Amino acid sequence: MKVSKTISYFILNEVRKNVSDIQSVSRRISSGRINESDSPTSIALANSVSLRVQTLDFISQHITKNVSVLQKYEELLNQVSNYVQNLKMISDRASLSSDNQEFQELEKAYKENLSALEQLVRRTTIFSKVLGRGGFSNSVISVEVISGDVEFRKTDFNLSGLNFIRFGIKQYQSFQIQFDRVGDNFQATLFLDGSPVFTENKEVVGKPSDMPFIVDFEELGVSIRVQGTSDFSVKVEGRADPQLIVFGDGENDEERFFIPSLEPAQLGIPSDFEEGADMVSQNLEVVLKNLSDIRGFIGQKIAKLSQRNDLGDIIKSKLKILQGDYEDADMTSDAVILNLKQVILNSDISSLRRAVSFMNLALDMLRR
Repeated sequence: MKVSKTISYFILNEVRKNVSDIQSVSRRISSGRINESDSPTSIALANSVSLRVQTLDFISQHITKNVSVLQKYEELLNQVSNYVQNLKMISDRASLSSDNQEFQELEKAYKENLSALEQLVRRTTIFSKVLGRGGFSNSVISVEVISGDVEFRKTDFNLSGLNFIRFGIKQYQSFQIQFDRVGDNFQATLFLDGSPVFTENKEVVGKPSDMPFIVDFEELGVSIRVQGTSDFSVKVEGRADPQLIVFGDGENDEERFFIPSLEPAQLGIPSDFEEGADMVSQNLEVVLKNLSDIRGFIGQKIAKLSQRNDLGDIIKSKLKILQGDYEDADMTSDAVILNLKQVILNSDISSLRRAVSFMNLALDMLRR
């Protein structure tokens, strides 16, 4: 009996030790802190949790940025719609006017409002991109240094502001842009099917030679990050791919779409009353309908991102993982987080089960 009680006491201590170890490992894994004495399983789980947190962090930042872009675009869209409404009111009044002087004054007011609209679209930017130009993802395929002792990476170029529709580039079509520097003078030339389509020049004076600086080609809608004072010629190949938004890490957790241009010429807004004020008014009616369709399209994307990726839940779950609190963790679009607690608790469950089995055997011996 004494021997059996000793065995039973030993077993109970082993059970308590295993439970304590599991709880300790769980806490350390959840916070990313592990010891050298932790089992390979514990280390692997800690790495898995760390990777999961990094993934969630990337996704949350990526979504936050893209939702900000879409919301800013939606604000601009509303402003553009207000301008078009004003233009239509002016054209409606001009179509009813029989006084030549009044007609000319209305046409002047129309052109002034149109000019203000063009300036609004041109100066509204986010993350160094002219938002109203629409465009696509920053799809840089390759970089070729033609001349100069310089090095460039794909990330040194931003092509996402280029209005490919304006320059006749079709969706998913490839194009090339050659950047040349001679002293303080920079030039960007767009090539389509090997032929030059558009060239923009820029003079940049007084930039430090030991720090990178951005040269923006506003008219073309592209930019290049430059460091040093060396002359160069570099050609970049791009492709008119759609905007990509990732809202999860599953195979289908992404959205790809093109952001429509809000430039007056691309919307089909007449520049004057040459075709007749009544015809201008009819054209603007169509423009307003198209703007309404665009508003619905963008609103749908924002709503889908907000509902599907559950950004708030991602951030809350991430924080709870880091803090080791799993009970209330919830993320409806990613069940993996909900399973982390069970996975961690199962990390050393086999030894616990063996200890419990051993204890039950000992208790049976005591009963006999």
